[in-house]
Parts: sequence; structure tokens; C-alpha cells
Amino acid sequence: MKYDLLIIGGGINGLGIAADASERGLKTLIVERNDWGAGTTSASSRLIHGGLRYLQYGEIDLVRESLRERGILARQRPHLVHPISLLIPTFQNQPMPGWMVGVGLGLYHLLAHDPLFPRPSALDVRDTKMREPGLTTDRLTGGYIYPDAQIEFPERLCVELMRETLKSGGEARNHTRVRELRQNAEGAVIGALLHDELTGTDEEVEAELTINAAGPWVDVVNRTLKIPPPKLIGGTWGTHLVLPDRDAGPKGAIYATAKRDNRPFFLLPWNDRLLVGTTDVKFTANDPDALKIEPWEPEYLLEETNHLFPDARYRESDIEATTVGIRPLPSTDGKKTGAITRRHFLVNHAERNGVAGIVSIVGGKLTTYRSLAEEAVNLALKLLGRPLVACKTAKIEEIPTVETQIRDAEASLLRLKRDGAYARRLIALYGSSYREILARIEREPALGESSSEYPDTLTAQVIHAREAEQARTEDDIARRLMTKF
Repeated sequence: MKYDLLIIGGGINGLGIAADASERGLKTLIVERNDWGAGTTSASSRLIHGGLRYLQYGEIDLVRESLRERGILARQRPHLVHPISLLIPTFQNQPMPGWMVGVGLGLYHLLAHDPLFPRPSALDVRDTKMREPGLTTDRLTGGYIYPDAQIEFPERLCVELMRETLKSGGEARNHTRVRELRQNAEGAVIGALLHDELTGTDEEVEAELTINAAGPWVDVVNRTLKIPPPKLIGGTWGTHLVLPDRDAGPKGAIYATAKRDNRPFFLLPWNDRLLVGTTDVKFTANDPDALKIEPWEPEYLLEETNHLFPDARYRESDIEATTVGIRPLPSTDGKKTGAITRRHFLVNHAERNGVAGIVSIVGGKLTTYRSLAEEAVNLALKLLGRPLVACKTAKIEEIPTVETQIRDAEASLLRLKRDGAYARRLIALYGSSYREILARIEREPALGESSSEYPDTLTAQVIHAREAEQARTEDDIARRLMTKF
């Protein structure tokens, strides 16, 4: 089989490229060796944000781009991306004085210029404690509140992009690994040998252009070339903890500075729990699969959480889950991890290394996946000698509000004589596509019963995951339903 475009890597960036490319008429195939969004995407802080701390390193253009994309995503996919208000508590003798935090937030607001996200505001000690009663008063001087956005389930966004790829005529295969890139006599990449990890079958595919969007595994894929290019990825890893929600813990989202090493970290309400992270450590091994959480990381995150909320008294036994992932940042020498740029780069190997037919994606973050994809598809069209077709992924259509969709879903469930309490969860996972679930129940009423295997789930959702969302394993199903983390 021959394609215009082969995309390697089914994280948020690869899927964004696939959806855009297929919509613009390119015959596209995307492959992912695991499941959609199961790597770095699912190990993120689950924020769609402008990158407040990037201002500290002078990356104004990156912040502006991120804030623009934040606004687009919050309007396009409000069931997944919604504004949240974060508190930055301020303390005596902290590395960055409170007035400087206020100046940064003012610039952040000016760069956004978005009515969906209100102006930041300062709080005194009393108002800060009213907002967060459990917050320590030790040297507390007040705080600032500012808006950003959260995406609780980026895995669901990945599934949506996969389905959009298929709808536009593209192909998508999960659990499919690239054994090697294939090259012609001149050294140009002309496709790949693929291996289905579940069936054990191999297939050779041809492609005019290959985009390596494998994230932390970019160099691993490129090492299958006859003459591998220099190392591109110099990633850092980050760990998060999932903790139970507690009365003495945070009531809302917190953006704080760690006492031990002055690193920024988040405490975020997530899926009726608390998500805490992240660490930021240089990854120096050649194999991203070798990544493991270090024992000090949970200790560090628990210590910092308990420093801010001493009466919460979180312990290691309270940890419900951990996530760890590698940020696919550009390879650099000597820079502190926090100072490594979060920009993305498109590496055209024909220009860089004399190997035609392949482009590698370096960097990129959850918030800017759409703009990265637009840039990548523009480059692909140019390299393929095709006319530049306008990108449509920034288009914002009028859609019902989330609350309206929840009310409609609740009424539909009750009409089908099913529990309306499922409505909120259906909208959170599917948005307006919840009607596909209800249509299954209308055709087969037994599918409206609660699943015996997955909590807070209808049997119709399990069937939908298998038949419409490429869930090929039990873990895939749990990821579609967000019942496992």
C-alpha cells in the first residue's frame, strides 16, 4: 500500500498532524506502537495553558502562541477543555517576589487578550485563606488568582483526532510498531516495515513522505536508518501522583514553588482526586522504555504537598496512581531543565542530513498540538509538491454549552428509562458524540445497563470503545472510559 504521508507516533502531535493532513486531502497513515495517547500525552499535567513560567525565559512568542491555542481549544472542545482558576500563593523570602508575579500575570493577560479568561487579581492573606482554608500560614503574604484551562482527559482528545482522521479518509493503526524505515538506493526514506504487536504480522508500506512524531522515541526510530542522524531529543522526565481528595487539602488548583528546590509545581483537582506534579529531570538513557520513577520523586511531591497543606498529611500509602513520561525536548548541553525551550521544531532531514523523505518533530506540547500540526502539514504539502490547501482546524463553530448538552443527555437517558446520572460523565467523555452511545441503546436496550466490569459506565460505552474507537485490549477500553490511570 502506498501513502502520501506516513506518520509515526500516535500521541497528541502525531494525531493532530494526521487529522489535519487527511482533512487537507493527503492519503495518510498514522501508526502507534501502543495505544493512542498512551505515552507522553497521558503523563502530562493535563493543562491547556499559556506557559506562565516561559515568560521568565523571555519566550514571549511561545506564550502568545500557547494562549491563542488555549482559546481555540476551549471553544472547539468545551467538553474536554475548560477554564480553571489557579491560585499562586506568595510567601516571605520566596525566590520571585510577589510584585514580580503580579507583573508577569499582567503581561500574561495582555498577551492572551481573550474575554473567556478573566483578568488576574491579587489577594491578601485573609482572602487567600478563605479560598484555601487548609493552606499553611507560615510566612504567607497573600496570593494571586489567574485563569488557564484544564483538559482532564487528553486521551479522549487523542481518540477524537483519530476518528477525525478516519472520517476524512485517513488510516490509523494502533499497537503497530515500525521495525525499520525503508530507504531507496539514493538513501531517501520511502516507507517502513510495520509490525502489529497484537497479531504478530508484518507489512511493508510505501510513503512519499514520513513524519517521525514519536516524541521521546524519535531517535529510536531514526536509528533504524542506514546512517542515523545526530541525536535530536534531550528530554526531561516528569512524574505525577494521584492522591485522594481531602477536606484539609486544596479546594482548587494551585501553582506553587517547591520549598526544597524552588521548582514550580501544580496541585490540581482531577477526576474527583488530586493530581500533583511534576518533577523535571534530564533523561540521559538511549532507551525511553527504560524510564522508571525514582524513589525520591513520590517523597518529594508528598513533602511539598504537605508543606503547603500540613493538615492533609498525605502519606505514601495514599498514592492511588503515578504517571511518568518524557518531554521530547531538543537536545542541549548544560542548560537547566526548566530553561530548555518548550518550542517545537520541524527537522527536514533532506536539509539537515541529506536524507530525503523524512521529517522529525522535536518538542511540542499538549497546548500547541494544533498549531504544530498546521505547520507540519504546510511543510508536507510543500515537500510533496502539492498546492497549499488552507488549514481549517482553527475554525470555531457554534455548539451548545456543556450544561445544555448535559441536560439534553439526561432527558434522553430518562426517555430511554435509564439513569440520568450518567449524563454528566457521557458529556465529559464524548461531548456531542454522546448521541452515538444513546443510539446504540435505542437499537439494543440491554446496552443501557451498567457495565459489570467498568465503574460508572454503560455497557453501550464498552461496545462503542471496541467497535468505534479502536480499543483492541482491555487496557485500551479502560483508557477510553477513563476508569484506569
